[in-house]
Amino acid sequence: MTEPLPTHESSDPTLPTLEPLFRIVVRTSDTVHLGDTQSVATVVGGVLSGPGLEAVVRPSGAEHVRVRADGSAAYEIDLLADVDTDDESAVVRLTLTGIRFGSAEVTEALDRGEDVDTALYYFRGTLAVSTSIRSLAYLNRAVVVTSGSRRGTDTIVDAFLVT
Repeated sequence: MTEPLPTHESSDPTLPTLEPLFRIVVRTSDTVHLGDTQSVATVVGGVLSGPGLEAVVRPSGAEHVRVRADGSAAYEIDLLADVDTDDESAVVRLTLTGIRFGSAEVTEALDRGEDVDTALYYFRGTLAVSTSIRSLAYLNRAVVVTSGSRRGTDTIVDAFLVT
């Protein structure tokens, strides 16, 4: 039997915590279906808000969804947001990637734009941030996880900094 490795508290990994950052509401246009397994919707606007941060999502970018063999959906949303700040280059690029899954009935209801209790489906991901805004530059190298929901043509995502 192998002996467990000794632990050294000073070199043990730090237990991560989650710090709320902001909420993103992304509004998309009507979805274009590319066969049975893929769809694309143009981002037409939205908002980003959190403590000390307000931004408007530009009407650009897209939401890409690919249904996988197990019925789950892999998604990617790429967008730009104009941050309310004195900085002239106050733009943030946000790329959300993740997974959404639930029962066939729940997935179909979400696809029809119906409101569905978020306890009935899983919608989690990560967020990559790119910006030259000094006060937000730490997000360029941060790990950010997300929890999402759908409401009609809106995707609502809460972002959390992994500390």
